[in-house]
Amino acid sequence: MDWILNNLQVLIVIAIAVTAIVQKLKKAAQGEGGERPAATTPEEERERTRRIQEELRRKIMERRGLPSTKPGGEEGREFPAAPPMIEEVRPYQVKPPAEVAEAIADARIAAELKRQQEMMDRVRALEADMRSKAMVAASVPVAPDVTESSGRLTTDLQSRSGLRRAMVLREVLGPPIALR
Repeated sequence: MDWILNNLQVLIVIAIAVTAIVQKLKKAAQGEGGERPAATTPEEERERTRRIQEELRRKIMERRGLPSTKPGGEEGREFPAAPPMIEEVRPYQVKPPAEVAEAIADARIAAELKRQQEMMDRVRALEADMRSKAMVAASVPVAPDVTESSGRLTTDLQSRSGLRRAMVLREVLGPPIALR
C-alpha cells in the first residue's frame, strides 16, 4: 500500500494512457476511424471538389432567394460577377499656362518688395525719432531736488508704516548680512 501512495503520479499516467487506447479501439470497432480514404486519382479529387462547389452554390442561391439548379445533372448557374472596386478619388490640380504663372509670380514679388520698402521706411523713421529723443535727453541735465526728497524722507520716517517700509527696503536693497 505504501508503494501505491509513493508512486501515485506514475499510476495516473498509466491510467490515462490505457483510457486513450480503449477509446481508440472503440472508435475503430464502430467504424468511425480517424482517417478518411483519400482520393486515389486527381480526376476523383476534381470531381469531389466540383460537387462540393455545386452544393455550396445551390445553398447560397437558396438563401438569396434565387432559383437553385437541380442536382439531377443541370449545369449550375455561374455567380454574377463582383462589382468593380470603387476607385480612389484623388484631387487634381489645374496648372495655369506659363504666361499667367509668370505674371502671378511677378505680381507677388512686386508686392513683397513694396511691403519690404514700407517696413524699411518705418524703421528709418523710428531710428530718427529715437536719435532726436536721445539728443534732447542728453542736452537737459537733471539735478535731484535735495530739499524735496529730504522733507519727504522725514515725513515717511515719522509714521509707523513708513518706518517699517524703510526697514524692509534696507534689508532688501542693502548689503547682505554676511558682509555687514
